[in-house]
Amino acid sequence: MNIVRAIFSGLFSFILVVALVTLGIVLTINHTILNPDFVISEIDKLDVHSIIVEQVKSQLPEEVPYITEIFDDVAAELEPWLKEQTTRVIYAGYAYLEGDEELNIVIPLEQVKTSIKDNLAQAIRESLPPDLEGLPQDQIEFLISLACAQVDSQVPQQFEINEALLGTEIVTQLQKAKEIVAYIKLGYKVLIGLSALLVLFIALIQWWRAKPIARFIGIAFTVAGVINLIVALAARLIIFQIIPADIPAELTALLPQLISDISHPLLIYSIGILVVGIGLIVLSIKLSAPD
Repeated sequence: MNIVRAIFSGLFSFILVVALVTLGIVLTINHTILNPDFVISEIDKLDVHSIIVEQVKSQLPEEVPYITEIFDDVAAELEPWLKEQTTRVIYAGYAYLEGDEELNIVIPLEQVKTSIKDNLAQAIRESLPPDLEGLPQDQIEFLISLACAQVDSQVPQQFEINEALLGTEIVTQLQKAKEIVAYIKLGYKVLIGLSALLVLFIALIQWWRAKPIARFIGIAFTVAGVINLIVALAARLIIFQIIPADIPAELTALLPQLISDISHPLLIYSIGILVVGIGLIVLSIKLSAPD
């Protein structure tokens, strides 16, 4: 009878190891990639806005220096607005991936237009091109009004992100992503329930005897903790090997911090269950109850 109990307890312990290892990976994904708060905090921490601004600025024509100055002023003025809209888009995007509602994100651009027109008008008044110096003030204001009208015609009142804009191919990919997210969310709950159920099965097979229960569960937790710890540490090395070579140097420099933050939940989880596992094994050794 003891051999049968040991066989079944070992089998359920093995399944528990698989469940705990998988749970660690799913938990990490839930708390990082599928967590809008994490994504927003990483964007702020890594100062992605500044990188994007510098990338756009590098594409501006160098032969017209005042455009760069205007861009710098507009970018600085709109930084709070840009962060606010980024947050809105991220939350709306995650709501779309996790729900059934249609994708419909509206970004108002009136503040952008106002900032561009104000800074453009200021640049014209303060630094006229040499061939326009000496113009009467009314003609300068007329030039400003023409420039502002051009901005109004080029920049819409709002920008809308929806399925029609993205196209069929991207929407199809998003639908697949929604299915994956749904499976991950469901798997997270299933794995927690399965782990608890396996612990209960081991306890029932061992007739609630503390020593063998602590031993089998402790071994399962320890093995799962070691595996997850190895995965958390190895993931950083693996990811660096598959980074595309065409990524800007600014982003490459930020990757170590990003990878560290993504793997942090798995690292904490693995250490936690490893400590629990070792504690249970020590407890099983100290217990004097017979097998």
